[in-house]
Amino acid sequence: MTKILSQEEIDSLLTSVSSGDDAEIQPRKSAGKISLYDFKRPNLISKDQMRLLENIHEGLARNFGVYLSAQLRMIVDMNLLAIDQIMYSEFVMSIVSPGAIYVGDFSDPQSKFVLEVSPQLVVFIVERLFGGKGHLIPMVRPISVIEQRIMNRVVERISSEISKNWEPLRQFDTDVNRFESNPEFVQIVSASEPVIVVSMEAKIHNNTSMMNICYPYRWISSILSSPEIQEKVLFGASEGTQNEKQTLMKSVAVTPVDVKAVLGKGKISIDDFMNLSAGDVILLDGRTKEKISVFAENRLICTASMGQTNQNNAIRIHNVITGDEGHEKRRLQHKIK
Repeated sequence: MTKILSQEEIDSLLTSVSSGDDAEIQPRKSAGKISLYDFKRPNLISKDQMRLLENIHEGLARNFGVYLSAQLRMIVDMNLLAIDQIMYSEFVMSIVSPGAIYVGDFSDPQSKFVLEVSPQLVVFIVERLFGGKGHLIPMVRPISVIEQRIMNRVVERISSEISKNWEPLRQFDTDVNRFESNPEFVQIVSASEPVIVVSMEAKIHNNTSMMNICYPYRWISSILSSPEIQEKVLFGASEGTQNEKQTLMKSVAVTPVDVKAVLGKGKISIDDFMNLSAGDVILLDGRTKEKISVFAENRLICTASMGQTNQNNAIRIHNVITGDEGHEKRRLQHKIK
């Protein structure tokens, strides 16, 4: 609605105009922080979901780097560079032809994915597997049929690592069943559909090479939007299942532990220490028939007596120490010292 000025306000305006005084310009109030938003390409992955994807593929990059280091007999450093949401047409246009493109299938939910490996990295891996020195070629050339067959074992390992690192969220099988050198022949979704591209970098001899995994957004959304995954994202992981506990116990059961038996302790002066020579005898505080202390990772676990078996030194355990009893004995030992 238009405001009606009073006679006094009209006279004041006429006076300021006739005198030539500039009206006071009110400073424009700040509109606050402005963030850009692309309506053509909205962000479909939330920050919490993005962190979940980062954790999955950081483990994938680490495990595959360890595998490559063992196979190539040299240090290969694999790092996660970025996770981007783009159109599938943009991903296809970013691939250099001829390339090394592998198309695979997910079993649950059913979908396809694309693994794109730098041709220079493929040639380097094949050369190292055949016992050569290995070098990253500057020029891109087509991958031969023999090189494709040699790389199948490496690609199968990447495929298994994908399913392994996704296992905490969803168990599925992966199968790489097609190789293409021309990106135009690779069509897993329509050109206008969004995809999630995971970019990883392989560092070898101060040289870098790239590897990309392309997931259809529909496939990732079907997993991350499920109620149980949303609960994990919002409230963290729940208590482990019985199978997870059994798997963890099996891994812990085969972990090696350093065990040492202490015959006794003694004290000598600095002068005696400086003049030690072969044949000298150091008196310990323990008796020959006394039980000795046995430690695992510097923690007192039992007492035992010395003996021999099969011409090797051995100990016979007499008393297993657990819980507060072991803590109290260690405390008394430190107090006596």
